[in-house]
Amino acid sequence: MHEEQLQGGFVNVVVRVGDTVRREPGERASYVHQLLEVLRDWPGAPRFLGLDEAGREILSFINGYVAWSEPRKAEIFSPATLRSVGRLVREFHDLTAGTPPAGDQEVACHNDLSPKNTVYSEDGGRAIAFIDWDIAAPGPRIHDLAFSCWQYAELGQVDRVLNQWSALLEGYGPADTTNLVDTILWWQDRTADGIESAAATGDPAMVNLRDLGIPSAIRTTRDWVTTHAAVLRSALELG
Repeated sequence: MHEEQLQGGFVNVVVRVGDTVRREPGERASYVHQLLEVLRDWPGAPRFLGLDEAGREILSFINGYVAWSEPRKAEIFSPATLRSVGRLVREFHDLTAGTPPAGDQEVACHNDLSPKNTVYSEDGGRAIAFIDWDIAAPGPRIHDLAFSCWQYAELGQVDRVLNQWSALLEGYGPADTTNLVDTILWWQDRTADGIESAAATGDPAMVNLRDLGIPSAIRTTRDWVTTHAAVLRSALELG
């Protein structure tokens, strides 16, 4: 069948074949497959359908809009859309709580939630699914909440960021956000350092990200969060 290479692909080459997606399994493929099986009846994640003759994963294709390049900011950073992101995170967290993929942690975390890993309705007004579960792992809910608040907010203006965080967290529902800002800073350090460490070993995907200046860009956002951390923490406590 005809193969159509999909956009994105910073870490993996992804192609569409009919109503399926084919991609090379990641290092933690067995865990991801187990997790997707738990989420099999949930429309917010692709279904794992096995391996093809080339050893690639076969996943169901989810039709919609994905913000591979410059996102349609007016839609996907709107309060309504951010609330839909929060609801979607809550749904899969609740579905994985107490299951084998959660292990001894609260839930299974996606660990890479961002607009580029989200399928939206065609008008960009509603998050309908998350893709690219390669680094999912057991963890506390705050891990995905913090990563989401980092990735789904337009950092730069405190009031705007707080409004966007509020919408996402409202969609998620009751949660302990005491360590949200500190966890965002932890993620930013971990992500920038991880890219550089893996690039130093010759990992082609990480070399590409390093050469694109991603670690430097992450540290710029970390500096912004650090500068405004006290205000952000205070606003969260008041909220």
